[in-house]
Amino acid sequence: MKMHILIRLFSLIFITILLGSCSPVYKITHDLSPPKTASGLICIKGCQAQLNQCNKNCSKRYDQCAIKADQQARKELPNQLQAYPQKLENWLNAKARYQRDLDWYEFRRDMAEARRDRYLNSCLGKGKKRNHCLNSAAYRHEIFAYDRPRFSQPRPIKPTLSSVAAKLRELKCSKSCKCESKYRLCYSSCGGSVKSKKVCIKNCAQ
Repeated sequence: MKMHILIRLFSLIFITILLGSCSPVYKITHDLSPPKTASGLICIKGCQAQLNQCNKNCSKRYDQCAIKADQQARKELPNQLQAYPQKLENWLNAKARYQRDLDWYEFRRDMAEARRDRYLNSCLGKGKKRNHCLNSAAYRHEIFAYDRPRFSQPRPIKPTLSSVAAKLRELKCSKSCKCESKYRLCYSSCGGSVKSKKVCIKNCAQ
């Protein structure tokens, strides 16, 4: 592949990454205005008590779930450690196959580029215009004839008690109990005003 094509390709990739990293980031905020009645204010105090209890129960459930996850991790770790060498061997074999495929691809690509250059020189030597030679089927076939092999499989990581437990906690345990949304619903039912809006917090337009 010619240097100017590589430079153009890398430039496109860089621009894509740059644009993606500069996209605005938003979050939803909520403006709460209390009710104007005394009974409404008393009602809101009940909402706050419910919120506190919800957060407390949520934290307790998560801690209990985490304990069970740790216990399950101790049971699963021996089997995962036993299976790890085979997983690593499979990955190494797949990586070796990919490297062989990549070497073969690069060899064929280099040969195709050499044939393409020879064809271009021959075509120009016959007195034909450069655009005609570049757009010919024979020339373009050598550019797009082969697909570059890909390998994106991550290398297996040897399991540990902490890593297995962390994965189980992530799968089985949740800290999201929707306490805040329940509080806002209660707040609104008491006569309070809840206004939601989207606010830019990063990469905001000036």
